[in-house]
Amino acid sequence: MLNRAKFFLFGLVYAIVNLGVRAMADEPFYRIENPIKAGSFADVVKGFADLMVKIGIPLATVFLIWSGFLFVSARGNDEQLKKAKSTFYWTIVGTALLVGAYAIASAIVDFAKKL
Repeated sequence: MLNRAKFFLFGLVYAIVNLGVRAMADEPFYRIENPIKAGSFADVVKGFADLMVKIGIPLATVFLIWSGFLFVSARGNDEQLKKAKSTFYWTIVGTALLVGAYAIASAIVDFAKKL
């Protein structure tokens, strides 16, 4: 237990001294860069919404095709039809949520720009 306390104390002192020495230097030792290249909150929201649409719409298309395949391959089997209907239903619900979230994000961006 005493060794852990010594190690923690040594680490804390080292960090404080290291930060103090680097703070006195001419150049900062860290540089925070903007990885998403967004200049405002509206740009972040718009970029995130665009990314979700770019990922979600092709995924929804794949699941719609998959549910159509399930309908065709069911051949009247009630259990398979139930699975196909469920897949189709949840694909439509997910797509509606995606489009609704994009619309809300666009409304937030427009509202924020007008402030």
